Amino acid sequence: MRVVRVVVARSLLRVPWQEAVYWCMDLETTGLDPRTARILAAAAVPVRDGVVRYGELYATRVRPGRGAVWAGAEAHHLVPREVEDAPRLEGVLRRLDGCLREGVLVVHGSQVELPVLQRAYRAHGMAWPRVPVVDTVRLLQRLERRVRWLTAASVPLDLGRARAYLGLPAYPRHDAASDAVATAELFVALVVRLGARTLEELLRWGGAR
Repeated sequence: MRVVRVVVARSLLRVPWQEAVYWCMDLETTGLDPRTARILAAAAVPVRDGVVRYGELYATRVRPGRGAVWAGAEAHHLVPREVEDAPRLEGVLRRLDGCLREGVLVVHGSQVELPVLQRAYRAHGMAWPRVPVVDTVRLLQRLERRVRWLTAASVPLDLGRARAYLGLPAYPRHDAASDAVATAELFVALVVRLGARTLEELLRWGGAR
């Protein structure tokens, strides 16, 4: 996979983390292989001034197009007839692109969602915005390294179990909207628990590309 390098201005890196805008995104796809997976649903919600802005949640199902190899229904419970009248991917990508260009992308598990999204951009002739990316899984791994000397227990990396570990309520899983909100709340909780002060620290601890 081609590596996309992101250059972030030093002035932005040094700002307090609350001054950046973070768009927390989740995708539901036809599979977990980034080379073949098609997007079936997408959702994104922003964190502004350190607060999850639930009223700005964008969530939609996506028509995957012809030739999609359907898989993963046991997780996301979407079947072909439920997305046949959904918006086309290009329009959804353009809406998401406006979100991404506003700030920082936050995902839970960048190894699948990021290449799927980048591949979709290329397939539709769109330039990837080279947005900074923070992966909450990597922030959880950072937290585990900090607490390991206190306890032998590991910090869970699964979204639902990680939320429970941090005292956050349970949400329905494998729904793009609820997973995007769950990721946003987890992100804020992790920032507070880790004591992050700047965007630079968040990218150093949880950055992905």
